[in-house]
Amino acid sequence: MSRPKNYDWDGYTLNLYKDEQGDWLVYLLELPNVSAFGDTPEEALDELYSAYEGMKECYLEDGELMPKPSSKLALI
Repeated sequence: MSRPKNYDWDGYTLNLYKDEQGDWLVYLLELPNVSAFGDTPEEALDELYSAYEGMKECYLEDGELMPKPSSKLALI
């Protein structure tokens, strides 16, 4: 059995669910365009983390601020 990975989602909320075809889908609630799927929850999360890291790089390269996660908005 593999150990669960400790991803850092920077406070963003994940929505992970199994669709009608049996695929696992996951997306960031505050960034719904950042999504992924896999045969298992772990595969979906691995794919999402790759997409998330790529998205963060794009924001940085463009000099833009990322949207705030819900958990951090509640603190403001």
